[in-house]
This record gives sequence, structure tokens and C-alpha cells, in this order.
Amino acid sequence: MRVVVNADDLGISDAVNEAIFNGMRSGTVTSATLLSNGPAVQAAARSLRLFPKCSFGVHLNLTEFEPLCPESYVDLAAILDKNGCFNGNSIREVRIGVPMLRAIFREWSWQIENLMRLGVEPSHFDAHHHVHTIPQLLPVLAALRKRYKIHKVRISRNMYEDFERPSQLLLAKKRLFNLALRTIGFQTTRIFTDLTTYVKLCGAAPPSSGSVELMTHPGSLPRAEEATLLESDWTRRLSYKATLISYKSL
Repeated sequence: MRVVVNADDLGISDAVNEAIFNGMRSGTVTSATLLSNGPAVQAAARSLRLFPKCSFGVHLNLTEFEPLCPESYVDLAAILDKNGCFNGNSIREVRIGVPMLRAIFREWSWQIENLMRLGVEPSHFDAHHHVHTIPQLLPVLAALRKRYKIHKVRISRNMYEDFERPSQLLLAKKRLFNLALRTIGFQTTRIFTDLTTYVKLCGAAPPSSGSVELMTHPGSLPRAEEATLLESDWTRRLSYKATLISYKSL
């Protein structure tokens, strides 16, 4: 079993940066994705060279902080608040037509190129609050893959505990979306879930797939159970050998 342990939100704050880097130092975190418009992204980028075995991707953002592209303030007005910042879940509440798709492509291009200017060599894509899994945005992901030659991406979550399991219809839509990602040329893991769920559901026996991405949020206060797992040798709870890898080795 090959497992990528990815920390989301690198660059969102100094506290989160330090928690993620502590996980990398201890070997429990193997990958992270950076918020290009996060308040602490420059500080985060300066430390990446200390972790050459880890992968660093782009945490594409449409839900928090200010856009980077000047044109976004006009073209993405429907998903910005009165202060000109991304307005939470608004992207899931508006009509996403061709002008919006073009504006998102420009904004995400700015986010990617900003990280490159900071010295980041992006290994993969995912997104803040998973907005890249909105089906209408699939053409944007395809265009970004072609422009920047970034061929790895996080899939839509497909492993859940019973209490949070989506409907069969939604699970079917997720399978189609994940298949579409691979069809247009992306390389992916076969399973994506969070660390806590994986340990609970797959501790006794491995899933049939050979590759898994586990999402973590080091430094996020409400996630006490996850923090405890990350500080422990959680792989010892598994009845089988799990090899921790980064997106570089996927």
C-alpha cells in the first residue's frame, strides 16, 4: 500500500506552516499544498528546500483571501465579498458560465505562477475546500494541466465513514468525475480520504487499491484526533505494511 500524506493549507498562517514542517521533519507528512494567496505563503516557500523528499503542490483557491489577478475583481465579482475577498462557498451557488470559467483559469494561472516565482516546483493540484472537484471546472483543470505540465491531481473524496457517507447517486457522480480526471491525462491515487477515516476503516485490512492520498490539516485546532494520530506512529495500527510516499513517487 502506497500512501501520500498531504497537508493542506501551507501558507495560511505561520502556525500552520510550522505544524506542517514539524510533520515533515518527523516523517509523518510527505506532501503539502500551498495557498498562493495565503498570508504566510512567502515564509512557507523559503523553507521548502529543507524538505527535498516531500512534494509541494498548488492549493487552488476560490473561497478565501484576495484574488491575485487584477482582472479577477471584475470578472469574479459574483464570488467576492464587499472587501474584494473570495466569499466562502459562493462558487457553489452561482452559475458557472464561459466568462466565469475563463476568469477562474486566469486567476488560477496567477496563483500557479506566483508560487513558481517563489521557487516552488508544483507537483500536483488540489483545492481549498475542494472546489476543483466542481464538475463544471473540469475544463479549467484540463487547460492548466496542458499549460503548466502538472499531471497529478487530487481526486474527489471516495472513502467515508457510515455516518457521513454520501448518497449512492453522489458516489456515482464522484466515480465519473475521478474517471474523467484520468481520462484527460491526470495521474491520481485511487482513493482519497482523511487520515482519521483511513485508520478507522482500513486498519484491519488494506483497501483493494494500491495507492491512497490522506488529507491532513496540521495546526488546525478543531482536529485533535488527527493531530494525535500524526504525532504517533499510526502505521503501526495497520495490519499490513504501508509505504509513505510523496506525489513525486506516485
